Amino acid sequence: MTLLHLENLYGGPGKISVLSGINARFGSGLTGLVGPNGAGKTTLLRMIMGLIPMQSGQVRIKGTPLLDLSLRERAQRIAYLAQNGPVHWAMQVHDLVRLGRFASASSDIEDEEVIQHAMEACSVEKFARRTINTLSGGERSRVLLARALCSQTPLLLVDEPCNALDPAQQHRIMAILQGRAQAGTSVLCVLHDLPLAARYCDRLVFLHDGKIIEDDVPERVLTAKTFTNAYGLAFDKRGYLVDER
Repeated sequence: MTLLHLENLYGGPGKISVLSGINARFGSGLTGLVGPNGAGKTTLLRMIMGLIPMQSGQVRIKGTPLLDLSLRERAQRIAYLAQNGPVHWAMQVHDLVRLGRFASASSDIEDEEVIQHAMEACSVEKFARRTINTLSGGERSRVLLARALCSQTPLLLVDEPCNALDPAQQHRIMAILQGRAQAGTSVLCVLHDLPLAARYCDRLVFLHDGKIIEDDVPERVLTAKTFTNAYGLAFDKRGYLVDER
């Protein structure tokens, strides 16, 4: 089943055109968005959210055009975890995670059950009464992910969730995303760590110069000639550099 359909997308921030003719369909599973800096990965996520207007084209969520959805309806269908997501107040962790339920039509009791489940999934329940500014970078990242997960949307967009985290934290975050994808969510995740992408993602979409150049299973994308040409480096199917000496 198609949860997200991108139809001939063009556009970018302001008058800058970053994306050029993006066409893709996404069902459940974990899709890694990969490509060099400036390729359009973050722009694509923000356009799917409606945070950047399309110059042309259309985004459909479960068949409904994004522009036909109210802001509340969008929040019920899409969750977005921005890169290095800011938190402007020293909120308690529980209250911060609860913000993910703002578009919910459930009862307070049902909301609390969802919040607790999301916190347990991200192993942050023990921080419930601590303020976010007292946590480490990895702990903070898991709290923000819990906030996104407790929205229970069919589509989850995540921008570089493993940035600046130690290896253990990186694998923990990716395992959480993989688990959500296996439960039926369509997860789109921007990644620069290619071994992580190869290990956890079901599919890789390779963007370069605002276009989708490759869209396939990880081992085929990572070893494609276009991938090597774009980076000027050769990678094996696990995402590791090929030693050409």
